[in-house]
Parts: sequence; C-alpha cells; structure tokens
Amino acid sequence: MNRAAIFLASLLAAAPAAAATKLVVGTVPNVGDGGMICAMERGYFREVDLEIDMTPFRTASDMTPLIVRGDLAMIGGGVSASYFNSIAQGMPLRYFINRAQAPVHHALVLRKEFESRVKSIRDIKGLRISISATGAISEYELGKALEVAGLGLDDVDTKPLGAPQAVAALKNGAIDGAIFVPPFDAAAVQAGGFKLLDIDATVRPRMEVGGLIYNTDWAARNRDVLDRFALAHIRGGRCYLEAARGGANREEMIDYFLKYSPIKDRAIFSDMVWTEINPDGLVMADSLLDQQEFYIRRGYVQKRSPLGALFDEGPVNRALETLGRVGK
Repeated sequence: MNRAAIFLASLLAAAPAAAATKLVVGTVPNVGDGGMICAMERGYFREVDLEIDMTPFRTASDMTPLIVRGDLAMIGGGVSASYFNSIAQGMPLRYFINRAQAPVHHALVLRKEFESRVKSIRDIKGLRISISATGAISEYELGKALEVAGLGLDDVDTKPLGAPQAVAALKNGAIDGAIFVPPFDAAAVQAGGFKLLDIDATVRPRMEVGGLIYNTDWAARNRDVLDRFALAHIRGGRCYLEAARGGANREEMIDYFLKYSPIKDRAIFSDMVWTEINPDGLVMADSLLDQQEFYIRRGYVQKRSPLGALFDEGPVNRALETLGRVGK
C-alpha cells in the first residue's frame, strides 16, 4: 500500500462517522477547474471527509468581497495587479496552490493582412493590440515579450477588450491583433487572423498564471481542513493533467467539463489545447515576484509585498510528504 493510501485509510479510521466538512469554493468557470472537478467526481475529496461546493461567478471581482468577508473559504484566481494590491492593502488572502502555469497556449493573433510583413514580435511596433484588461496577465505577457525584442508596451497601442469583443474587433479592423486564450484563438483565426506565436512561451521566468486563494482567517482556524483539501486537489490535478496531455481518461475529463461548465459543446473541449498545471501543485514563486515588479514599474501597484505575504507553500508541501512528488 502506498503512502497516500495509508494516509487516507488512517483518516477514515480515525473518524468513520464524522460528517464531511463542507467548503464553498468560488470560481469563474474555466479548464483550470479541472483538478478540483476530477477530485470531486472521483471521490478524492470524500476520501478525506470534505464536501466541495464549487460555486460559479461571472468575474473575479464578484468573488473578492465574499472571500474577504469569509463567506467563501477559497476562490480560484489569476495572478494580476489587483491581487498584489489586495495583499498590499492587508486583505486576508493568500495564494497557495497552482492550477494554471505556462505553457497555457495564450496566442498573439493578428489580422491576416499583416502576415506578409509581421514575422516576429519586434514587427508589431505601432499596432493596436488588445489585452483582456489593464493590469491583467495578458498585459504582463505582452510587455515581457516586447522586452525580449527590445521594445516596451509604449511601443504598441493597447486596447482592453473581452475575448468575444476582441474577436469581433479583429474581424472588423478595429484592432490589429489581440492576445487570446483557447478556444478564442481558434475563433480569431476563423474571423480572419493568423497566429503569430504562443506569447506565454516567450516569457521568462516561466509564468505562474492562476491558482487557488484562501481566506487567511479561515485557514488559521482550519489548517487540517486546508491540508486535506490540498492533498485531494493535487490528486485531482494529476488526473486532469493526464487528460490534458492526451491520456486515456481524456473523454472522462470532457464528461466532467460538460457537467460543470457553461460550455456544453463536446467538440470545443475535444479540439482545444488545455492549460498546463503543476502536477505537484507547486507555485512558481519567482514568477509571482517578477509579475509584482512588472506592475510596480507600470504604476499599478504602489507597495511591494514580501513573498511570504503573497503565497503559502505549507499546505502543498505537507500534502507532498504523503503523495510524493512526480515533477513536470
């Protein structure tokens, strides 16, 4: 019997009649939910006496007041200027486990008319490029890619647009290009664009894109619950990653997505490239620090927070003592 099985058996033997602890976790539905969904469907959370209520929200902004108030134990969130500002302002939040990191296949798509003259990121100087939002990770990766080419964000005209709006703007010529996440990159190409490059592949250090964030007041009272959650989530993440890489459980994982996602078209999940995650749940600390510095240079973040305030490596490391590490 492996260490994980022994650990789970001891938990169940210790409290066979105890009711499962319920956790309400907020998320803006996306493939990054895959690890949590798989852990729910395969019973990994039940095995550690947890019941997960994965509650969907329209935007991260809708979730933030609820987790700050303690109505949500955790939320799924991306790395952005707003997160660093939340920490700097003393909000009771802490990032603790990965659920999206490069390669995430974010594509820089340009209008077809530029294909003959734009051959590299250096050639987009002066173009109108859409990002998802000011202070969002798409702005960071565009800025970092331009730096590699000896340019900066001031060398392009950035336009914040949501992905569906950016597809339409690319088609009608209102913008020259945009950064898209799957499956919107395919839609942009169909609308008359061409993919210049996977922009996240150009960023160094390799990007931490998204993870789970807990309420620190709740976590201080519930360390054991947090640790059990991390253990089950890592197991679910490995299930998801197997499917993302074309494993035998890919159809099983698509069934789960169809159950929980607002997208009900199987072909979309079958055809798209899924986000990578860290199979050990580990957070890229150097990327968090680099992104914070970028937003400070941009003037979006005024106060530098220490790494210990930005994320907590404890729950994942304690889970890995039981599960063991598998690495990338």
